[in-house]
Amino acid sequence: MAAQVQLQPSARCFQLDGNDSVLEAALHAGLSLNYGCSNGKCGLCRARLIAGEVSKIRPHDFVFTEAEKNLGHFLLCSYTAVGDIVVEAAEDAMIPKQQISTRLKKLSPLADEILLLQLQTPRSQRLRFLAGQSVRLRLDSGFAARYPIASCPCDDRNIQFHVRLTQDDEFAQQLATLETNDVVQLTGPIGRFILDDSSQSPLLFLAFETGFAPIKSLIEHAMQLEIGNSIHLQWCAVNTSRHYMRNLVRSWADAFDNFSSTLLAPDGLETDQRSIGGSPELACASIAGACVEHAVEQHTDLSDYDIHVAGPAPFPKLTLDRLRRLGVDKRQLKSLNTP
Repeated sequence: MAAQVQLQPSARCFQLDGNDSVLEAALHAGLSLNYGCSNGKCGLCRARLIAGEVSKIRPHDFVFTEAEKNLGHFLLCSYTAVGDIVVEAAEDAMIPKQQISTRLKKLSPLADEILLLQLQTPRSQRLRFLAGQSVRLRLDSGFAARYPIASCPCDDRNIQFHVRLTQDDEFAQQLATLETNDVVQLTGPIGRFILDDSSQSPLLFLAFETGFAPIKSLIEHAMQLEIGNSIHLQWCAVNTSRHYMRNLVRSWADAFDNFSSTLLAPDGLETDQRSIGGSPELACASIAGACVEHAVEQHTDLSDYDIHVAGPAPFPKLTLDRLRRLGVDKRQLKSLNTP
């Protein structure tokens, strides 16, 4: 049977199923708690049991004093709940920057010139991050670039990215030559392209091509925490083949009543087709404009929405400019340029 865990002082609650540790259940629920090694050595995930009972599921090397034991201190990574519990554990507002030597686990095509990159951290040094944040990746060759994380914080060991492979991007070209288990240095997390988890406003996500990567992380996080009374995605691309995770988007629509999506490409938008065939900037401007117009048609009053915009430049800037001209308050808007 599932147990309910309540955190103090935040009063946030989450479910713990099976024999998961309290830490694992919190991460799966999208909560950001303080932790380090996840295997009972560092003691960073120490907490205090206020009510209920916990049971040890794995040994740990960290040693508590007798006074700490008497006060109910335990390690979130090494104990599970026996029935409902109340735990004193602070949620992190700011996550410290980490440096991790990861290894390439997977590199596969998602669409023409778009790759799925999956890096794996050591078991003893997992990446703590918030949905929507980015990291800096560096190869042994010296090439480095910043990428938004496409995966959910609930899996802090397998970190995914969506990489746009273009001729003028030397980092991406070098990345495409890597082999399984090659080392990639990771530094992060970086950025404030995150959700306001105290808000219950409806959420509107506007993504262009690989801008879907951080949007994916945000949507998965919002669904876990039940943030926002409704979630709307508009994913724009220069052609329908660039909607490289359309099946995932459809599965969200099937699984969640409060989620809706529209996948937009020029053949379904009132765009200037001359721009689509011209410079990338003109194409982006045309698609950004059509995307915003479509958002307004679907959601006639945007005054209550939290709006997140992501994609390769100049899509975020052009989209935000159009939204501001329509009277959307800048405090409702967050944007991110992706590679």
